[in-house]
Amino acid sequence: MTNQDSALVLVVDDDDLTRMHLCFLMQQAGYQVVEASNGYEALNTYTRVHPDIVLLDALMPVMDGFTCCAKLQALSDGESIPVLMITALYDQASVEEAFAVGASDFITKPIHWPVLSQRVRRLLTANRTMQKLRQQTEQAQLQEAQLRMALEAAHMGIWNRDLQTNKITYSDNLEALYGVEKGTFDGTYEAFINCIHLQERNFVNCVIQQAIQEGTDYDIEFRVVLPTGSIRWLASKGVMFHDASGVAVRISGVDMDITKRKQAHAELQRQNKRSQLFADITLKIRQSLQIDEILQTSVKEVQKLLHADRVFIWRLKSDGSFIVVEEAVVDGVAAVSGQEITDPCFGEDYIQQYRQGRISSIPDIEQADIPPCYVQLLQRFHVRATLVVPIFLQNQLWGLLIAHQCVYPRKWTNWEIQMLRQLADQIGIALAQSAILEKETRQRQELARSNEQLQQFAFIASHDLQEPLRKIKTFGERLKTTCSDSINEQGHDYLERMQNAALRMQSLIEDLLTLSRVTTRAQPFVCVNLAETAQEVLSDLEVRIQQSKGRVEVGDLPTIKADPVQMRQLLQNLIGNALKFHRQEVPPIVKIYGQFFNNQSDQVSVNSEMCEIVVEDNGIGFEEKYIDRIFNIFQRLHGRQEYEGTGIGLAICRKIAERHHGSITAQSKPQQGAKFIVRLAVNSHN
Repeated sequence: MTNQDSALVLVVDDDDLTRMHLCFLMQQAGYQVVEASNGYEALNTYTRVHPDIVLLDALMPVMDGFTCCAKLQALSDGESIPVLMITALYDQASVEEAFAVGASDFITKPIHWPVLSQRVRRLLTANRTMQKLRQQTEQAQLQEAQLRMALEAAHMGIWNRDLQTNKITYSDNLEALYGVEKGTFDGTYEAFINCIHLQERNFVNCVIQQAIQEGTDYDIEFRVVLPTGSIRWLASKGVMFHDASGVAVRISGVDMDITKRKQAHAELQRQNKRSQLFADITLKIRQSLQIDEILQTSVKEVQKLLHADRVFIWRLKSDGSFIVVEEAVVDGVAAVSGQEITDPCFGEDYIQQYRQGRISSIPDIEQADIPPCYVQLLQRFHVRATLVVPIFLQNQLWGLLIAHQCVYPRKWTNWEIQMLRQLADQIGIALAQSAILEKETRQRQELARSNEQLQQFAFIASHDLQEPLRKIKTFGERLKTTCSDSINEQGHDYLERMQNAALRMQSLIEDLLTLSRVTTRAQPFVCVNLAETAQEVLSDLEVRIQQSKGRVEVGDLPTIKADPVQMRQLLQNLIGNALKFHRQEVPPIVKIYGQFFNNQSDQVSVNSEMCEIVVEDNGIGFEEKYIDRIFNIFQRLHGRQEYEGTGIGLAICRKIAERHHGSITAQSKPQQGAKFIVRLAVNSHN
């Protein structure tokens, strides 16, 4: 021990001179020193300062060194303190007694300093070494305990396999991991292989042998069979160690219980498969909008999904009874469809429960707590297990979806129950859609009948109604020609009014015919150059333009696929209205041009899908709140005395636009003109 260690030395001797001399020598050697003159004082001093070594005189009054040493050893940390006994006794008994009470060494008087110095240094060095070993041992024990806890928490075990001896050493919890009773695993490779599931032993053995031959690590998953017969999944990772020549000599590995992960993965796969099955069945149910096909598909798909012996649908009748509407059964099971089923137990109380969403799941009717009459009914059809879920249509109980197992009892799983409930919901949705389709079909049929009646009206109007008008006009003209002198002024007035009324009636009938023929006598769509069509319309309206002193400016107009006759009707009505509804003393100016819908440039491009045709004027205009009104039949914003017309022209324009997959609207302010905007598909089809 060197002086820089500064160990603390307790010197105990009743002889003051000896004690002082020892203290001086220890201090000179670089040690720290405390002293005591007897055994009691030594114990108190030790308890207070905890020295690193005790130099203890054997023979002292009151309490001798032997007794003091024994009491030091009895203290909590006394066993680890080195005690050097100093004695003048040379007999063997005294030496044995010194070691018996716990002395680490002894030295006899007279004391030789070199000997004492070496003894003290060796005892302190040995004590320090023992303390380090003790700390390392405690730390190793702690780490081992922590590792054991970590392995247990992670359901892991570690092992080593000596490839020379083929022996396996392992952690305590590895046996439990493999389901081997503690202490029964003999540590051989054969015992390890025998723990593995029979179907996977060859696979595991081949992987390990290949890893040994190639000197590589391996990472595999396999099953082991526990004593209870249950299966446990393990993940095993082995790391290969080699000697100086590169030969594999040892494998160290860790095995981990991955059963929960495997179960979670398997459950996820089952859920994905169930979701896919549900989606497939739902698609098949929803593919048809015919009630019979929906119900037939439903029972067939549910029967295949559940592997049930019988699946059928009861429909609730208005009187509270049920009727079987569709059924799917396996071979050898009696059919229910077509038979009269009367359930004496199935009263209004049961129906009310199903209205509230009740699901009935009975795994075994012979063990279930159900009325005897219900058991007898089910036994009549050889039923052992039944599952019933309600079908709702627009929140009203429509019927029941029922699955039967007829040969053996069956415990219906939560998944099966929930799946059947969800499928019943899908059936209800499909039924609702079917009802909507049926309603729409009836409406279309009614509309077709109305259109047919309209066509009949158009035929009558074109023949029967116009013939009396022609006679009225003809005889009115003859009366005016032949009897003009004999008719007084009032008669002439009556005759004039009659002829004007006949003309208005004829115009009205012709406009109605035009409106009806937009769809009944439509022509196929062909390429129509709207610029040329506009010029033809202006030629027809030339007289009106001259009379009104107006001007019509035609801009760029596209070529589209359309009915050429109807495009001419459309432009003639719009331009004619623009000329007609002009302000007094203000010549009409009409602009007509085309632009493509959503086109950012001013150029007309035939590649766009939609186009706009704009007819703009500087006429009397109107309030925009009347926009919806002006496109309705017989709707006029001005009296007949102010402006002629039947009030059908814009209705014809709207019908033509709609037939061409387009629309018409307007923008206007009173006395500031109007702008009519027609949007049409460029490549329309009939």
